[in-house]
Amino acid sequence: MTDLYLKAPTQEDMDAALLEAGVIDDEGNPTPDFSVDQIGPFTKVIGYDAEGEPIVENYPDWHTNLRGSFDEEQLALLTPLSVEPSIPYRVWA
Repeated sequence: MTDLYLKAPTQEDMDAALLEAGVIDDEGNPTPDFSVDQIGPFTKVIGYDAEGEPIVENYPDWHTNLRGSFDEEQLALLTPLSVEPSIPYRVWA
């Protein structure tokens, strides 16, 4: 099993790449042998100001985590979207 952390500008861009790679079907459901965690855009608290108010960082792109056994063609299609977060927002249990 391999885990991939992907980022695309929009959900439509992400879904098009996942469909082309055969990871999801036409209805957006994961194909057999793949787990897909669509995260989307998110914000993360990165600290607090002097008044105790949270300081947030926005991540506006569409984020998706994948787990599966990818062939070379799938990896070639998905690698351009791959990112290596230092601390992933969500991980597989």
